[in-house]
Amino acid sequence: MNSFIKSINEPISSLYNKKCEECNYACNAIHFQRNFENWTSGDNDIDKFIQDTQLSAHYDLREALEWIPYDRFNDVKYVSERRIYKANWIDGHIRYWNDKNQNWKRDHNMFAILKSLNNLKNIALEFTNEINRPCGITQDPETKNYMMVLNNICKKCKHVCNAIYFQQNFENWTSNDDDIDKFIRDTQLLVHDKYNIKNALEWIPHDKLNDIKYVTKNEFGEVYRANWIDGNISYWDYKNQNWKREGTNNMFVNLMNLSTPKHITIEFTNEIKSEYEFYGITQDPITKNYMMVLNNICKKCKIICYTMYFQHKFIEWTSGNNDIDKFIQNTQLSAHEDTKEALEWIPYDRFDDVKYVSERRIYKANWIDGHIRYWDDKNQNWKREHNMFAILKSLNNLKNIALEFTNETLWNNSGSRNKKLYDGFK
Repeated sequence: MNSFIKSINEPISSLYNKKCEECNYACNAIHFQRNFENWTSGDNDIDKFIQDTQLSAHYDLREALEWIPYDRFNDVKYVSERRIYKANWIDGHIRYWNDKNQNWKRDHNMFAILKSLNNLKNIALEFTNEINRPCGITQDPETKNYMMVLNNICKKCKHVCNAIYFQQNFENWTSNDDDIDKFIRDTQLLVHDKYNIKNALEWIPHDKLNDIKYVTKNEFGEVYRANWIDGNISYWDYKNQNWKREGTNNMFVNLMNLSTPKHITIEFTNEIKSEYEFYGITQDPITKNYMMVLNNICKKCKIICYTMYFQHKFIEWTSGNNDIDKFIQNTQLSAHEDTKEALEWIPYDRFDDVKYVSERRIYKANWIDGHIRYWDDKNQNWKREHNMFAILKSLNNLKNIALEFTNETLWNNSGSRNKKLYDGFK
């Protein structure tokens, strides 16, 4: 208890002329103390806890709690099975002491969260564990449950941060598994600023994934590739009051089985993130298996580089010849930062105006799509130079494709006016 208070039971009449011994004037703590006789929670421990926070609020009101009668809330709505409600607090929290009116100035009609107190013997610990800034305590007149009153300000950031935006959406989704729900929410409540937004996982409804195709098997079981319609979160859009996302169309992702949802931990997530970008969890509606939604990251670059985008498309094409497929794929898997050395399989119908040039079986043509320039994140596809001049030349030695291309490159570097003699196979 602060030294300036001799006793909580000191006659109120003597307090109206009293100054705080620490501040040497009637500070916030004195104004609170003058009002002690006008309220009670009906529980001595709660009364003492609230009063102690008020008697410490000499300069900063943010740490002072109040006893808030339940009838000062309206539009109370149930949020989750954890006995959490949202409501409108008619009076709103205290801003400062109004000397003219001799009362507290408040922010009226304020959004509030009501959450049941589970341990009345250790109220301080319950408030400490909350991310939201605390405002006070109330009691449900029907259930007689005491409840924390929290606002939507993050007590760490002192403003409405990413963690709060995630929290406000908790009522709108569930995986139907308490362990998974808690795990996803915990990752979201740790994400306060824009720089670590990628650490937050999401519950991703399965109907937000389409074009699902089997790819392979790994230590997690079967691996599928899919298009994620929404794409991953990038930042909070203040104008539209919603998350801004990477993919306006479709974003390539992998789906892998989550075999032990009960044992999912932050440590497990960190292990996954050493090899993948981990976006969230979904559930196959047929098998009921929970699946991780993620993306391979390049072990060399530690990001999703060009090689990953090429790799995603391996299942979409084949030359019909394993040696050629492997040769093309190897060039693509080496193109971490520069696509110029990456070859492609180019279907012959992507050329038009094909004309014979010489007896060495050389042709010239217009390549409709043109070569790759860079990866377009918005459209989740390669940006290209369309309708581009190309030379088509027969491959004579399929067993040594690299040598044929090397010879062409050497000839090109030694005097050809063309910057590049090839961009793929026909």
